[in-house]
Amino acid sequence: MAKNDYPRLCGGTFLTLVLQALKQRMKAREHYKGDCDGLTDSEVLAGLIQVVDPDYVNPGKDLLKTPANNYKACRISSGVYLPFRDRQMIQAFDTRVKTHHAEELAGMTSFVRAYLDLGESVGRAANLVRSLIDLLQKDDSIPDTEELNIGEHGEKIKKAALGDLSNVCLPAFLLGVWHYVIVNRTDNSVGRTTYDIWCPSTGGGPRDYTASMGEGILEDLIVYMPESDGVEDTADEVIIEADPEKEQQAEWTSGPAKQDETPVVNNNPIFIQQNGDGNMVIPNYGTININKR
Repeated sequence: MAKNDYPRLCGGTFLTLVLQALKQRMKAREHYKGDCDGLTDSEVLAGLIQVVDPDYVNPGKDLLKTPANNYKACRISSGVYLPFRDRQMIQAFDTRVKTHHAEELAGMTSFVRAYLDLGESVGRAANLVRSLIDLLQKDDSIPDTEELNIGEHGEKIKKAALGDLSNVCLPAFLLGVWHYVIVNRTDNSVGRTTYDIWCPSTGGGPRDYTASMGEGILEDLIVYMPESDGVEDTADEVIIEADPEKEQQAEWTSGPAKQDETPVVNNNPIFIQQNGDGNMVIPNYGTININKR
């Protein structure tokens, strides 16, 4: 092992740590029934890709399973279903994070709510943040002056200041680290040694995470979710103040139009007198002559 090969932040090691913070998995018996909890490695990776490219269509866990496993193990950097070297996608994502952070935060917030365990009893979310901070601090290929957009509103924080964090917005932090990976670590193979140490080979069986990243640091760290889903209402707010004179005027002018107050004289009033049955009512429109024949 080369002197400075371990540890390394990349897409595979980021995904490996994220997978340690998933919601509770479905029981095996329910899997046998054909149900799916949506928390497979391939589905989680597809969710992360959709944060980068909201138009990305998940090809399905059957097609993505092998590429996802190879990406997690840092064996590949991209592929047919893994567009991590698409320069247009990378540039567009980089621009949106820097200029439309609230919208990108909304995407990562949706990912967090869909996949990660936000319960406080185990504290998986806080452990994930501590693990990533530990990885960033120990990765000497990232200079201490490097700035990451990990603030809730996209604020940049230097690597050297990560140890001073006390309050962290979970989706904003993940968005900033994932943004750094997508833009700066297109070569996923740099994390191969890190993955092999974290998840030792079992001779072909599942490789469990056995590392202890994040333990013993920032024990008082507070990790929180944003109050909203991250999209700010950009509509102009209109404030209407009460004006007593205008309100009184509105009362006078509202409702049916007022009648002209000038008296109206009717020179031809109608007088109706009706007694008994079979009578005929004749309005008084002047003189009416009735000639008998």
